Amino acid sequence: MSGIQVRIVAGDVDQADAAALAIGRVLTVTRESPPRPRRSGDGVTVYLDVELPPVDVDAADRADPANRCGRAGCGQYVPLDDALPVPTVGDGGVWYARWHPACLRAEQRDRGLRR
Repeated sequence: MSGIQVRIVAGDVDQADAAALAIGRVLTVTRESPPRPRRSGDGVTVYLDVELPPVDVDAADRADPANRCGRAGCGQYVPLDDALPVPTVGDGGVWYARWHPACLRAEQRDRGLRR
């Protein structure tokens, strides 16, 4: 077996189908077993083979607010390949924020750190 296997134990076939449908809205169902009566006689069991849906890494990266430029007034997305890590202090403590190279140069120029 590879992937993820989910076992649904339900009172009847309709409940098992409803549970499988709900799981199918979140995960990709690759195989569903036919409902089988439980040995105890209480309800049915259904097995699902599922996979995680594909993730658009670029879209997830863009959606994360931590991946925005740290310069005040910019706030645009900074691709990881182009980003410069800049130590930043805020309410949450100290962290490395992503900065555009041009924003960092402009900030250094404004503060007189670089000419």
